[in-house]
Amino acid sequence: MNKVAVMTDRTSSMAQEVAEKFDIKMVPFHIIMDGKDYLDTEVDMEDLYARVAKKENLPTTSFPAPEEFLQAYQELSQNAEAILHISLTPAFSGGYNAALEAKEIAQKELPKTTIEVIDSQISGSGLALIVLAAAKAAKQGKNIEEVAEQANYIIQRISYFSAPDTLFYLDKGGRICQAKSWAEAQQVSSFRALIEIAEGTIKPAARAKTKTEILEKMVSIAKERVGNKKIHVAMTHNKAPQQVEELRKMLLSQFQCEELYVFEGLAMTVVHTGQGLLDFGFYGSD
Repeated sequence: MNKVAVMTDRTSSMAQEVAEKFDIKMVPFHIIMDGKDYLDTEVDMEDLYARVAKKENLPTTSFPAPEEFLQAYQELSQNAEAILHISLTPAFSGGYNAALEAKEIAQKELPKTTIEVIDSQISGSGLALIVLAAAKAAKQGKNIEEVAEQANYIIQRISYFSAPDTLFYLDKGGRICQAKSWAEAQQVSSFRALIEIAEGTIKPAARAKTKTEILEKMVSIAKERVGNKKIHVAMTHNKAPQQVEELRKMLLSQFQCEELYVFEGLAMTVVHTGQGLLDFGFYGSD
């Protein structure tokens, strides 16, 4: 019996082999296409990319129901004394509240299992790094309070930036937040946008003419925030292997990387950002 099981949702875009290595359970979201509801694990990614590229009759998403979170709690309780769920920010989804609702039910059905639900305040690669830090603490045999403390510690230090090819999809999905004016500007002028996701909102960070200039701005911001410390990095791309490799090389040339993960965007990420996304989560070591 393990002390703590760690779970999250698939908006982290964490690769399945990484999740399995660190015993992380990922709860799928739902993709709605042509009026049909699919788990994001069931979606044909090539078909999804083709649909999204048309910018018409776009797929939509929905969060897991409380019953789905409850089922995950029940499964994990078979081999763990406690469960920590680290959620996508509730500013983007109702998943956090659904997980809390399931926790209330589980307290009656699973009275011997302690369940904690944490708001990561972000998503994507940033969420992945928070979850990985918690999972490593759990593997070290730490208790639920210590694992939750580690997650909250990383939440306070994480930086998370995203560079989609276009802000169209975030705007269309109602997730553009403080970058609304940039989404409108992109309709009449061509520029690359770098946005920051922090404290449950999206903020404009930088603009540039080319993708390479955006990558340089990412590295510059990381250098400013991390300094000479070792860096923990996770990156996600939506069919942008050349750009993510360019960023990886830039980071390796300027930082000592404690860990560096490269993930390919899962269905939720593709629906809300489209092809060409490159996002970047990082924090510095103590």
